[in-house]
Amino acid sequence: LCEAVYLQGYAGAGKSSLIHSVVDACKEDNWFILECKFDKEKRIDISSAFNDFFGKWHQMNDRSNNPDSPSSRVFQIICRTISDAFDTAGLRQLCDLIPNLAHIFPLLLISLRGASSHNQQVISSMDKVGSKGKRRFHMYRLLFKALCSAGRPVLLTLDDLQWAGPFTMEFVEDFIEYMHEPISIGSNAFTGGLIIVGTYRSNEVDADGDLMKRVNSIERSSKANVTKLTIGEVAKDDITKLISAKLCLPRRYTQDLSELVHSKTSGNAFFVIEFLRSIIQNKCLQFSVRSRRWVWDEDILSLSKISDGVAELLVASFNQFPSRVTQTVKIISCLGFQVEEWLIDALDYKNQIVSFNMKNELVIAVQENFLEKAGPVWQFTHDIVKSTIYELIPAKNRALLHKNIGDILLTNSQHFPSESKAIQKMATDQINKYCQCGHLDKHNRSLFASQNVMAAKSALTSYNFEEAQSYIDSAIKLLEIDHWETQYSLSLELFEMSASISCMHGDIDKMSSCLDNILSHAKEFNDTLKASSLLVKLLAASTKFEEAISNCLVILENLGEHFANDVSPSEAARELSVVTETLLNNNVTCEQFKLLPLMTDKRKINAMKFMNMACQYSLVSRPMLLPLLCCRMLRLTIKYGFCDDSIVGLATVGYSSFTLTENTRLGSQIAKVCETMIRESLNEHVLRSRLCIELVMFLIYTQPAAAVMTQFPVMYESSKLAGDMENAVVARRICCAFVFWFGSGDLLNLSKHIVMCIDEASKYRQIASVNFLMVHLNACIYLTGETNAKLDTKSFNELKEIGKTTKSNLLLWQCHVCEICGHFYMRDYLAVVSLCETNPCPRPKRILHGWRTFFEGVACLSLARDTKKNAWRRTGENAVSELSKWAIMSPWNFESKYKLLQAELSYLDGELEPAENSYKASIISAQEHKSMNDEAIACELYGIYLVENKRAGAGLTHLLKAVEKYKDWGAVEKFQELQGFIDITINK
Repeated sequence: LCEAVYLQGYAGAGKSSLIHSVVDACKEDNWFILECKFDKEKRIDISSAFNDFFGKWHQMNDRSNNPDSPSSRVFQIICRTISDAFDTAGLRQLCDLIPNLAHIFPLLLISLRGASSHNQQVISSMDKVGSKGKRRFHMYRLLFKALCSAGRPVLLTLDDLQWAGPFTMEFVEDFIEYMHEPISIGSNAFTGGLIIVGTYRSNEVDADGDLMKRVNSIERSSKANVTKLTIGEVAKDDITKLISAKLCLPRRYTQDLSELVHSKTSGNAFFVIEFLRSIIQNKCLQFSVRSRRWVWDEDILSLSKISDGVAELLVASFNQFPSRVTQTVKIISCLGFQVEEWLIDALDYKNQIVSFNMKNELVIAVQENFLEKAGPVWQFTHDIVKSTIYELIPAKNRALLHKNIGDILLTNSQHFPSESKAIQKMATDQINKYCQCGHLDKHNRSLFASQNVMAAKSALTSYNFEEAQSYIDSAIKLLEIDHWETQYSLSLELFEMSASISCMHGDIDKMSSCLDNILSHAKEFNDTLKASSLLVKLLAASTKFEEAISNCLVILENLGEHFANDVSPSEAARELSVVTETLLNNNVTCEQFKLLPLMTDKRKINAMKFMNMACQYSLVSRPMLLPLLCCRMLRLTIKYGFCDDSIVGLATVGYSSFTLTENTRLGSQIAKVCETMIRESLNEHVLRSRLCIELVMFLIYTQPAAAVMTQFPVMYESSKLAGDMENAVVARRICCAFVFWFGSGDLLNLSKHIVMCIDEASKYRQIASVNFLMVHLNACIYLTGETNAKLDTKSFNELKEIGKTTKSNLLLWQCHVCEICGHFYMRDYLAVVSLCETNPCPRPKRILHGWRTFFEGVACLSLARDTKKNAWRRTGENAVSELSKWAIMSPWNFESKYKLLQAELSYLDGELEPAENSYKASIISAQEHKSMNDEAIACELYGIYLVENKRAGAGLTHLLKAVEKYKDWGAVEKFQELQGFIDITINK
């Protein structure tokens, strides 16, 4: 499925030539080819390879007039795969990232023109620390997947990896891993296969550096076949063969010349070619008509020098060019290894940099093999050539030349509107090179700092966070020493942008430093709002949810929205009932919300933003605050207008109506409205990711387990497309919990999947999710008896201590229910009752309340039969009453449990016929809804009932059925315990 080849060697060894040969061979077989050559001077990442590919691909399909041709059909598959994978906002962002994709989706871009660039520069209330960086990752994944799914093999070449940023190799490793993920969106498989060919200079790469760590990590993973090749020197014998073939002479005639060339060049392929070219140009090697063969003077050749590599030969050859050519090539060397044609046109405009047209002179440089042209791109034949010519420019002149180029590009960019942003970025790069060695006055420092801000904003539209951060860093260096006093507005903008960019790609240390700077120097409350919102996200990313909520409440107080720190259940229920009654009376619909005007009051928009964030963290830490927050959001929406945060407020009201008031009719109604609004939103994936937990709650209450299971991959992919790896992990985590509680899969396989999820959560530093997954892994271990030797599993007690330390009520609650679950299945009913008595049900209700009520009810009714204690009977009766409501809300998921509780209560009351009917009804319901654990426990309790009522044969039959069901479920410890009980029963 995936091959990776890495070529290492010294500069000039011929690595790039080998790549070109591979590319040419693959082109003949119609491979998809993505080429990326990294540059020491310019920031280049994988997006350039995608952009070039889609540009060429679009041009090729434009020339094809046959829509039914194989090429057109493949093109349509790729387009369909891409458009199916992204929502509207995602496609817009993808076109910002890969501009040539705009040619593929022109109608989309027309409808969204002017809206995209601003979007990447803003951190919304639903973005998390690092989410935009991860969103970029996943967009590249899906692009690559679209290519790999079209039935053609894909070749990715990565030349000069020693100059690549960390993102490129991280992406390559990540994509190879993604190709093996069990959960992925879309139905297309990776049918074409992928070959990655990378090159790097062995003398410029550390064995323990990031590049080699990534290469070795890919090799160890066994998810790609990795081959490492060393391109060494050209042997004397090979040089002899080469010269003999070219000069049409026997090897005995060329042996001495070959040895001389080898000694002069040390067998370096590029040096060999340049040395041979120089002796031809200097007429040291020429054809003799008299001798009818090529001749040379070995004494003269032996005196030829080739010090400092091949630089001296290149300089000697270069100095023979006309003045106009040397001027032009020197200017091109200031721009980088590759230069696009439109950039030369911008410099040529009105001949401001030189008095002649540079593009005409480049033809000579190509003829002399210093440059080569590939389509609209001019590039040096080798980076050695580029660096040699660049070094010919005196250092002082070089700085001034960079400034001159930058000034001219800035002036002329307006005349090239389609490329103006790229031209302005190049201009900024040139000016920054001047700033590194020039002495600037105050005016220029401020001017150049502002220019870097513009370049950073342009980089952000392409999700190039590293480049954007470098521009902001350059601008900050240009500020005055007392800049917070003399350049306050510019300082505030720069540090806010730096903090935002750090938040986008997850640089927590830099983000924290920038926020400290802003909050310690800000002059007004409004100047702190952006920094405060980022600080809240930073606290939440560090699992400091209480601090995050407290910060939100302080800001909300200043925005005119007061909330009490402590909220009682009755107060929360009262506020919720008022709002829900209003919604019921008005029969809330999607159309009603669409008719609302857009919210324009900046103060209220900011308040909605902070309430959205507070809602998210209250789910974990302060559940009673949640209803007050979402009700206030709904009130502000009705009064001041609609925004994306309004959807969050409405969905959270629906969630709270399920958990606090048991108003399932309203909850279901709100769920349908929210689903429609999310589906129609431009930011569908961001909203679906943000409301992951709320949407799961809606589904569990309103749909059968089988239908709910199909939604987890959708939520997982939506979260990844939103760059929200926290909620992507949450989606997988909840999926694991769902399979456990609903008996939808084998516990042994589930344990393996939980371990995989823990690995993913650890990779993205989602410590809270790691702890939640550990809870359910413990429950699986309790029932299966199988531990994972490679994983340091935390016990329930350790996890409860973590819950107390982090004030995570949700973690404590899940530990509590999972512990009860283990004791319940082992029929340790006294332990179940003891845990329930010492840990009463908290408010608001969560989905696991249904299971806890069931476990406690069965345990108390069984103990009441044995002891005749009324207290346990009353608890059992309350459980039956409580679970009847759950069965009405969600018959698919709770009917079997309710019927089983009814059976146990009837048995306690001595009503044997109703008890037997209820046992049978419970088994049938579990079978209909395909719940293995519900069927197993129903068969077990019915079997015990039959045995205790002198019907041992029928009882043993049902007990053996229970054993088989527990085996199917993978509960090894449980079915062994039950088998022991059966053996004792048979003996009796």
